Amino acid sequence: MKSYKKWTLSEQDFIRNNCVLMHDALLASKLSQMTGQNISAEMVRNQRRKQQIVKKAGRPTKSGVKPLDNEGKIG
Repeated sequence: MKSYKKWTLSEQDFIRNNCVLMHDALLASKLSQMTGQNISAEMVRNQRRKQQIVKKAGRPTKSGVKPLDNEGKIG
């Protein structure tokens, strides 16, 4: 029978506070180091979704700045 992870409040807070700065695989690696347990990116993704944290779709731009359109406006 498969056992499920009981997430602590500190682990949930870590995901909530760092999900904007790190991708799920890096969060899983950091949590694995902190807890000594084997935590996968899928486990982090499922916990993030359970907390209703939605990440922005797509890849970020290299500089994080939106390009200008032909009229010089940020587009």
